[in-house]
Amino acid sequence: MRRLLPAGINLADLPLAWLQLKRQPIRYLVAVTGIGFAALLMYMQLGFQSGLLNSATTFYEALDTDLILISPGTLNSGNFQQFPQSLLYNALGVEGVKQVIPIYVANVNAQRLGGVKPTSLRLIGFDPATNVLKLPEVTAQLDKLRIPNYVLFDARGNRNTGPVAPAVQRNGYQEMLLSDFSKTFRIVGLFKLGSIFAADSNLISSDSTAINLAYRQINEGEISLGAVRLSDPAQVPRVQEFLRQRYGRELQVLTKAELISQERNYWNTSSSFGIIFGFGTIMGILVGGVVVYQVLYTDVTDHLKEYATLKAMGFSDTFLLVIVVQEAIILAVSAFIPATLASAALYAFLTSASGIRIEMSSDKILLVGSLTLGVCAASSAIAIRKLADADPASVF
Repeated sequence: MRRLLPAGINLADLPLAWLQLKRQPIRYLVAVTGIGFAALLMYMQLGFQSGLLNSATTFYEALDTDLILISPGTLNSGNFQQFPQSLLYNALGVEGVKQVIPIYVANVNAQRLGGVKPTSLRLIGFDPATNVLKLPEVTAQLDKLRIPNYVLFDARGNRNTGPVAPAVQRNGYQEMLLSDFSKTFRIVGLFKLGSIFAADSNLISSDSTAINLAYRQINEGEISLGAVRLSDPAQVPRVQEFLRQRYGRELQVLTKAELISQERNYWNTSSSFGIIFGFGTIMGILVGGVVVYQVLYTDVTDHLKEYATLKAMGFSDTFLLVIVVQEAIILAVSAFIPATLASAALYAFLTSASGIRIEMSSDKILLVGSLTLGVCAASSAIAIRKLADADPASVF
């Protein structure tokens, strides 16, 4: 039977998987679209999750400190529980502690520039003489913050704030009003940090300005968190252990890495967001699996006589199984590439629109690629069972 082929051509060398798929281009395109949508869904869920984590930790990542003191009641960066400032200053007597910096964090509502709806702004206040943020744009403008009610505005905030950044760039400043019309403040400079889920943008001010503007959220003599700088960073483990024993259950004493990890764990495991995003990813996997299974099962069913003929010619079951698996891989790759490009474009659009950083990373590409290939391979393994119906005797 093999001699029926042209001389020098082996049936095993022909791209049978590709030839079978392109024989029905409409079915092939529908399958690629379905699998691509599933991959896109996985990308978006992972993107939303990473965007949430990025927005929750950008402030912590920008802190220039060795240790951080926060209240045990602070579950996430969107809702700080205050504690007495005197507790922070108790750390100054510890050997190796060079400086402590009280930090105030509160949300204030201001009138949207050019609109009537209020905008929520996260206000971060500290003493300008002791800069606590590793942001060059903030460092260069610290002197401006010494004037009461002068603040810096985060240019990476979302559009709900109105055209604040362009106004500051054009005029050099912009006046804004709190929603209760009780106080005004002047934006005199810009920086880039990124908005969060709990606020549309960020403001940076002096500690006195923060207390004045957020008088309803900040209690007198209390702070949101405290930064502790050491004379020798190598002493962090020793000083951290000493402070933990001193404060006991009153305060948490964390390194920046520990605080970021704690924040990520909260959003991934303790909040409903982690469950929702994880469920969305699973739904993407199921959608892709169903589409691939239907396509491969139908393809095997439509070509049972051809497969039976190949068996009658002497080709093994393994050869036929490889054809089906190759079809699954071709479908996965054909769908994965455009889904990745579309997701990268959507990430860029959402970052621009929301101010929350959503980036395409090698980790996301590897994970979604692996899941797409895995679900296609699993679906092909299920569809392969139909090959048992390919009986060589039916050819004769």
